[in-house]
Amino acid sequence: MGVYGDINVTVEDDVLTIELGTIDGPTHEGLARVLRDAHHSDAKIVVLTGQGRRFMTGENYDLAWMQTLGTYGKLAQLGREAEDILRYSIMIEKPMVAKVFAPGAHGLGASLALACDFVYASFDATFKDDHLSGMGLPPGDGGAVLWPARIGITKAREFLMTDRVASAAEAAEIGLINKAVPTEQLDAEVDALVEKLKSYDYKALRMTKKSLNQYLQHNLLTVGLSTSYAQASRMVGGLASE
Repeated sequence: MGVYGDINVTVEDDVLTIELGTIDGPTHEGLARVLRDAHHSDAKIVVLTGQGRRFMTGENYDLAWMQTLGTYGKLAQLGREAEDILRYSIMIEKPMVAKVFAPGAHGLGASLALACDFVYASFDATFKDDHLSGMGLPPGDGGAVLWPARIGITKAREFLMTDRVASAAEAAEIGLINKAVPTEQLDAEVDALVEKLKSYDYKALRMTKKSLNQYLQHNLLTVGLSTSYAQASRMVGGLASE
């Protein structure tokens, strides 16, 4: 494994753990590379979480870096990196588990979590896509495909077009995530899931995931992501020219 900005990567007992930190230029670019390298690693399971018992929300972003993104070229680069991040998230054949502590998974954080096979969260975590309200842009990182894939187009419209926030309990109830548990139980619940997954024949498990992900690969990689990215890029270009 390599260096990926403020992302910690560890491998223990066939489990590769990715801990997200402060999102700045090197880290955002490193997200795609760490997922690509995870795909090629010898680990059997990938756990995606955050440093310091958190996940990814707007609080993760380095504000000084964000203030440098006000040009079409830099935002277009950001969009291309986001496309690569979600592409590698979907292409990984080994099972991925998102472990989401409070404050939760928002924006790109939500897309990263929802691209995983399993999402376990603490009760005090929340989920939302704030591209529209936060940046005035469509969800160019795959959210427009990932949310409806989990909860259907009707409910996805409600969250993506009105900036509605889902508590972890509601997210589990509507099928957006798999399970919501008390904070002190989250590590143990994820560990139990990982051990169960490791107990299966590894090749059969990978092929099962690959079969299940064909829908996402078709819709996200050939239709939804390229369309969302193009729309976001056009929006950015228009804003930059004003």
